[in-house]
Amino acid sequence: MQIVVPEGQEYWIELAKHFEQVASAQQQQQYSSSSGMSFTTGLLLGQLSVVLLVIVCFKYLLLEDVRYGRKPRSFSNRGVSIPAPPTKPSLPSTTTILNKTFYDVYDHTPESLDWMTVLMAQAIAQYRDDSKVNNRLIKALAEALNGGVRPDWVGHIRVTELNLGEDFPVLSRARIRPADQPAGSVRAEIDIDFNDQIMLGIETSLLINWPRPRIAALPVSLVLSVIKFQATITMQFNTIDGQQHISISTLPDFDLEFGVQSLLGARTKLEDVPKVTDLITSKLRGFFIDKCVYPNGRDIAMPTFWAKRDIYAKSQSSNNIAKQQ
Repeated sequence: MQIVVPEGQEYWIELAKHFEQVASAQQQQQYSSSSGMSFTTGLLLGQLSVVLLVIVCFKYLLLEDVRYGRKPRSFSNRGVSIPAPPTKPSLPSTTTILNKTFYDVYDHTPESLDWMTVLMAQAIAQYRDDSKVNNRLIKALAEALNGGVRPDWVGHIRVTELNLGEDFPVLSRARIRPADQPAGSVRAEIDIDFNDQIMLGIETSLLINWPRPRIAALPVSLVLSVIKFQATITMQFNTIDGQQHISISTLPDFDLEFGVQSLLGARTKLEDVPKVTDLITSKLRGFFIDKCVYPNGRDIAMPTFWAKRDIYAKSQSSNNIAKQQ
């Protein structure tokens, strides 16, 4: 800004210069203030535009609209082919499993099971100790023997003695061998050797029910013991009613020895009658053969991870059918 003053007046000239300096300082201050404001505004607008761009890209490139459902994804651009899931799951054959595990059922050397023998011995020792608490095992046996399976000509049974032994079974010679049935299957064979004395003592009476019920009774005291058991135990997977089971049995060439002590009579007692010993031994062996010797055995259902899910799916299906009806 130029200020014109009359010539010869020095005072007014100095005053005009002063006003020019003040005006110039104000203009510089206004320019610097406006420059600072424009820089801050530009920085904020730039940051805001970047944030908006990221949000738009995330929404339209990664997210989907839930109102229209999920669209199937394709990996064709990557050159990756995804095989269609099989309609019916199939297990690998026994030959495939043996090849992938490098096991020859004919030439493979039997394996020692010392580690399993030790673990099983620890478990048996714990069970023996637990059974002694409050005579819980004796009480459980008494309830089982006096249950619904007791015939009417046998009186009340009292357990007088129970001894689970002190030694432990020894497992050895584990091997995989071809099974008899079904064709192409295999089974595990394990030798077991148990020499101890597991003892059970009972007292009861044989009731004479003719010509009228309970006309007389014959007191009987028995002590049964398992002295020796040597056998080959087999384990094999089988499918029963669509569910996987493990079948456990004993091969016929087993060695099972019993000990029987008997005492019959009230006033006159007969001790260790041979006929009674032979009868009880044959019955026990026959029961063991019918329940445990191959081809008979015990089938144990294998646990499945999908049991609860299948039950829930069946219940949901039943509820849907009921609602439709």
